[in-house]
Amino acid sequence: MPQTIAIPPGQTPPRALVDALVEASARSHGHLCSGQVIGVRMSILGLGLLGYGCPLGMPEIKNIVGFVEVERCLADAVAAATGLRFGRGSLKMINLGLLAVSFLDLTDGRAVRVVNREQSKELARDYAPAGLTKPSAVQEAAYRLMPDDVLFEASWVRIDLEPNERPGARPEKIPCQRCGVLVRSGQMRRVAGQNLCAVCAGQAYFSPAPGDDRS
Repeated sequence: MPQTIAIPPGQTPPRALVDALVEASARSHGHLCSGQVIGVRMSILGLGLLGYGCPLGMPEIKNIVGFVEVERCLADAVAAATGLRFGRGSLKMINLGLLAVSFLDLTDGRAVRVVNREQSKELARDYAPAGLTKPSAVQEAAYRLMPDDVLFEASWVRIDLEPNERPGARPEKIPCQRCGVLVRSGQMRRVAGQNLCAVCAGQAYFSPAPGDDRS
């Protein structure tokens, strides 16, 4: 079992920092929601447990890889808050349908995982300012103020990252022996003695469909 991290009771990050990162996330994402506040708070806590500030500066940002576990607003919030990016390989999507994020420090192999506590939704009204009635507004306001130990659970974890999955890695491009397309990022499949792309190996996310005759 992962080693649980004791989060100091009542601990909260600076409100000005939370607000600034939430607003940056909302601008990037296109609207504001409670999931983005959770993503921002997770980022501040997770990076802080590894000894880093949020957002990450240079050159520290090169030390960290993030793993988001849900394909929703939280993912955009983590990207906006930390500076990590999917396109640079420093942010990974592992879609488990969980409000959780992990951060791996490449310098020493330490990794921390932060998970949203389900009780936080039920406790939101205890922390939200008076006068709010819409549940989404209550949650969005409360999650900015709620202590870390009420909002999250955190634990030390181990993440084994293949060399080709590291930011900046440039594995050799290998042509598919069936279709000729160059396979990048170490994603070549070895099937029956052949180097194949995922499509030719039958491992693509799509399947062939009849042609569209609407034109």
